[in-house]
Amino acid sequence: MNAGGLSLGQIIATISAVGLVVSLFLAWGGADVDVPDVPALPEGAQGVPGASEALEAAEDAADATGWERQNTLDIYLAILAGLVLIGTAMYLGGYPGLPFAPAAGTFLLGVIGTVMVVYVLIDVPEGLERKIGIYVATAAVIGVTI
Repeated sequence: MNAGGLSLGQIIATISAVGLVVSLFLAWGGADVDVPDVPALPEGAQGVPGASEALEAAEDAADATGWERQNTLDIYLAILAGLVLIGTAMYLGGYPGLPFAPAAGTFLLGVIGTVMVVYVLIDVPEGLERKIGIYVATAAVIGVTI
């Protein structure tokens, strides 16, 4: 299997990097609750102060993406995916590659990313559940590392 001179490992890393970027836009976790539809108040009627903000917060907590849920892990994973994708684009564009050993750098960053994502996968706060995005991210970061 040879796509433009890429090795099998580079192909797997590139596909995994794309999956990693996609996983950041999927729901990673949240509460498994049904947020009821609240009817609109009649004109001139006053509701409970802060009720609309609480309803919006409940809807947001039900499905938080990787960008919304994580503080710095999302940026780290985006940088890791960018490193792989830029390296692949440079290689396919005829440039020799990044000015350092991309395989060693990607492996090191991938191992760190794998440890961090697996920690997030294991350590879910009580009352919340894991969603599809965290599983995709775990598989993708392991694929980048391999």
